[in-house]
Amino acid sequence: MFGSTKCGKCEGASFKIQEMSPSGAQYKMYAIQCASCQTPIGVTDYYSVGSLVKQQEKTLADLQSKLSGMGQQLNQIAQFLNQMRR
Repeated sequence: MFGSTKCGKCEGASFKIQEMSPSGAQYKMYAIQCASCQTPIGVTDYYSVGSLVKQQEKTLADLQSKLSGMGQQLNQIAQFLNQMRR
């Protein structure tokens, strides 16, 4: 069995997440730190990469739908113009 995770400094077993903005960094990060002594034990991304990808997928799908509609409208205009030439 696995043991419980403990802080390397105070051996506390309770942790919290703290937002941080490292100097010189473009993005915020989250530090995972001991709830008792605030010693950082890890760092993770501020944004959920998975949710950002999902948002991008939705945006791309919306754009694709709009472009498809515009293509259909352009085809209708072209057909109308061709009929007017005859």
